[in-house]
Amino acid sequence: MTPTPSLVSKPLVAIVGPSGSGKSTSLRNLDPATTIILDGEQKGFPFAGADKFTIKPFTSNAQYNQEMKWALEQPKTELIIVESFTKVAYQIKTVCSQAYKGYETWSAYSKMVRNTINLCKNTKAIVVFTAIDEIVELLQADGTSLVKRAIGYEGKELAKQGGIEPDFLLVLFTDVRKNAQDKIEYRFETNNDGVTTSKTPMNMFSERYIPNDFKLVVDAIKEKLL
Repeated sequence: MTPTPSLVSKPLVAIVGPSGSGKSTSLRNLDPATTIILDGEQKGFPFAGADKFTIKPFTSNAQYNQEMKWALEQPKTELIIVESFTKVAYQIKTVCSQAYKGYETWSAYSKMVRNTINLCKNTKAIVVFTAIDEIVELLQADGTSLVKRAIGYEGKELAKQGGIEPDFLLVLFTDVRKNAQDKIEYRFETNNDGVTTSKTPMNMFSERYIPNDFKLVVDAIKEKLL
């Protein structure tokens, strides 16, 4: 009897950075036929051809859950983009603030955020969350503190659990700089520099910085991991 091949888990990915740093623009070269965008921001997309994508807006946590379930059920879906984790977390906080008081609010918030991420694991599609970053101060074992850029969220419960970066296989931070020709260059940082929480699997990229073209990342995932 031929053994049934094991299912290769698709990676969970975060694209992190401040507004205007290239998160949405990085989606420009993805294949609209196999990509679904869940759009909580509803601000439009800063590149030509965005109308070719299947874009499903959501304005509440309940609607987000409904659209995510729908997206995962589509037979041609290879990639799901969530614009953005920041918006999803805000909508979760709204639900919890209406249903709970005090500490219970944040306990429920932490659990719902964690459940939202877990539901995107072990699926047939690569799921990508864009997110706004924040500056956090981490206490070290020797009593000193370390300042880092991390995925932004509210509440202390998630921080006590080590944040949410451990749930993602790839965390790409945006990086904007002027190059030698004095032109603005938009990039992704692929590995931790001691300040960000960037990470990618070993040997996936030979350079620490790559162009902010997410198709390059998808191609690398297919070549190196799947």
